[in-house]
Formats: sequence, structure tokens, C-alpha cells
Amino acid sequence: MESKKTCDVCIVGGGVAGAALAGYLGGSSINVVVIEKNLTEQDRIVGELLQPGGVEMLERMGLQHLLDGFDAQPVTGYALFMNGENFQIAYPETNGKLNTGRGMRNGKFVQRLRDNMKLQQNVTVIEGSVTGLLEEEGRIKGVTYKTKGEDETLCLNAKLTVVSDGIFSVFRNQLSNPQKKVSGHFLGLVLKNCELPYPNHGHVIVAKPSPVLVYPITSTETRMLIDFPGEDAPRKGEELKNYLLNTIGNQLPSSIRNSFTEAVEGGKFKVMPNHIMAARPVMKEGGVLLGDSLNMRHPLTGGGMTVAFTDVYLLGKNLLEIADFSKSAEVSSAVAAFYKTRNSQTATINILADALYGVMRNEDLKEACFNYLKRGGSYSQEPVSILSAVSRDVKLLIRHFFAVAVYGVKNILSPFPNGKRLMRSYNMLKDSVSIIVPLLRNEGFTDVNRLRAKL
Repeated sequence: MESKKTCDVCIVGGGVAGAALAGYLGGSSINVVVIEKNLTEQDRIVGELLQPGGVEMLERMGLQHLLDGFDAQPVTGYALFMNGENFQIAYPETNGKLNTGRGMRNGKFVQRLRDNMKLQQNVTVIEGSVTGLLEEEGRIKGVTYKTKGEDETLCLNAKLTVVSDGIFSVFRNQLSNPQKKVSGHFLGLVLKNCELPYPNHGHVIVAKPSPVLVYPITSTETRMLIDFPGEDAPRKGEELKNYLLNTIGNQLPSSIRNSFTEAVEGGKFKVMPNHIMAARPVMKEGGVLLGDSLNMRHPLTGGGMTVAFTDVYLLGKNLLEIADFSKSAEVSSAVAAFYKTRNSQTATINILADALYGVMRNEDLKEACFNYLKRGGSYSQEPVSILSAVSRDVKLLIRHFFAVAVYGVKNILSPFPNGKRLMRSYNMLKDSVSIIVPLLRNEGFTDVNRLRAKL
């Protein structure tokens, strides 16, 4: 292997996080190389909903214009459906301005990010496969790679190697101690010319046995994601088709059903595993993890891209402050600061996503949650401010989480308590604790009792 190039920052993977980081560093004096194995547009069912907090991160990086020009749809709030009832919750306002998210085709958006990074004079984009990380005495010194269509293995030396190769990362084990878990699968459908009950809203159908998400991704297309719990993916066939039409279809709002039936009959399904993986990075000089390579949560709340852009902003801001990349101490300090500070900005997104999925798996808790949010006012506005990542206050999240459980207890015991209702209430409270406490610990809140006392 002959050493061909040297750069300040090598980014492994040119997806959402990698391409955004390259674009953010674009125009600076930092010499960036991005290696992406496939630069053609992909058709995926993940990364299609960007919460307002993610839009804000793009604005901070000067990349908000990349949300234009490919038919992305504004999303202004959520609508919830359960047992024939429904209501709407608007995203909160900030300084009199309504916060807005986006629904989009993931592949179209990624191509926008890639086109932008290619325009940057200090960014070199290579289509090829990274075959390994160059590591010497615990220090990452760059990568080995093969250019697409070539057999020769090349070396790229880098002052910092950013591993951002996504959900199925090949290299995360070298820079972290991950504990990845598959909590279920989403089956994705595209509904054509679907009439949403609440235009420009995300729709959560609290169905049985598990939730269904619906949101616009273009002016004529609507994404539907149907949850299948467990480690086994749903198998295509007549049994799945009958389940979708008869079990799921009957629980959908009437205006959606015709488009849903056409999509099911068309049979163009995509299935994606849903992962839970807390960030457990290992500090190695010259290396850092970013995006889904570092941290994943259930996609129920659409928080994945918001976490990715938050991480890109935090890491990128630190890198832009480095005066000399040849000084490894400065680079290591920037990475350490990123790992230390990211938690305060991403914890609420991670906790809420996995906690809400746990709630949706518990009949009493999901009914309590629906009825709690239906009360309106601060009971709905504050939780949706967390879901949208407009607020990232973990104490506010915990307060509302346990308030939902207490509200559920009151409803169960009403109009008068008996032994059966007391046991249901006890089990619901116990389940609430068993859902939230491990998630808090995953995010570094080890002294849960002290945190609870502060609430």
C-alpha cells in the first residue's frame, strides 16, 4: 500500500451526518476528504422527518437552504388518533414564530447535502470503500480504502478520522463499546395522493398492537410506518397482506384508507430494523464517531436526523476553532469537548423516543398518555416542545413522564378504587419506572434518585 494523500479531516461515509459535516466545514481552511461507497441516490424509509430542532441546527450551520428545491413538505405539528378520538398539537412558537419541521424523501435530501459538499473548494469527495482504519499504538492515523471500480488499496493519512458510516457501521467497535439492540421493525409504505386528516402534520395512530406513523414526504406522497415489535422482521406474503388490510386498515382514519389499500395491494414494502444504542465512545487520539455510528434511538419520534445535525454542529464548531491540525492535543481536546457536551443536547431526544415506544407497548400507559396530551395547554405544549427538540430540558421531560403515570392512576382508580384497580395502578407505576430509569442511565444520569429529588 502506497500512501497517496494526507488531509486534516477524513470523513468515512457521506450520508446525512458525513455530508452535513463536510458542508459545515466547507469554505474553511480545513482540508477535508469524504469517502462514500455509493454516491447514487438511495431509496430509504428512514431519515424522512426532520423536527424543528433539527431545522434550527441546519440554520446555525448555514445549511438551511438545502431543505429547498426537492419538494420537502412543512410539518407544523402532530395529530393523535386512538379509539375513534383524535386531536391536534401544534409545534410551539419561538419569539412569535411557529417552529416548523420538514417531511421529505431521504434520498433527495442526502443528494442535496452531497451536492453542497462537492461545491466546497476545501472538500474532496471520493467514491470508494474504506477497508480499514489505520491505527498505531492506540492512535487513529487515517484509513485504507479502494476507489470504486479499482482493486488497488490506498492509504489516506488524516489528523482526524470521523467515522460516520451509519446504522450498520463497520468501524464503531474500534471507537466505542456499543450495546446495540433491535427493538422491532418498521414496515414502510408510500401512500399516493393521500388525504391527511390534518395537512402538514405528523400523524400518530395509537393502534393495536403497536403504533402507526403517517406524515407527508412530498406534495403527492405520504409515508406510513407500521411497527412490528420483536427481533423478527415481518415476512412478505398473503398473511402479512391480510394483517395490514384487516387489522391495521380498520384502525386508520377513513380519509387514509383508500390510499393505504392501494399501497398494500401494490406490495412495494420496505422493512427496516429499529435500533436502540446508547453512545459509549472510547477516546482514541485521531478518531471520533458521528451520527448513527455513535448513537441510535427508536425512530418513533423522528429524532434521528435532529440528533445527527446537533452532533454535526457541536463537533464542527469545535473543529472550526482549531488553529493548527498538526497539533494533536488541540484535535483531541475538540473531540473530548464534543463527547462531553453532546449529551446535554441529545439526551431528551434519545430518552423520549425510547420511553414513548415503551409507553406505546403498555395498554394502560398509552391510554394515560393519549388522555394527558388531550387536555391541551401546557399538558400538550411542553411535551411536544421536547418531541420537536425546541426544548431539550431533561427535567421537564421526566416531570411530564411521571405526570402521565400519575394521571393514569387517577383515571384507573376513578370513580372508586378496588383491589383490581389498585393492582393495575401499581403495575403501571412500576412499568413507568422500569421504562425511564434505564434510559436515564444510558444517557449518563447515574444518580436517578438525586435527579428525581430536584424535580
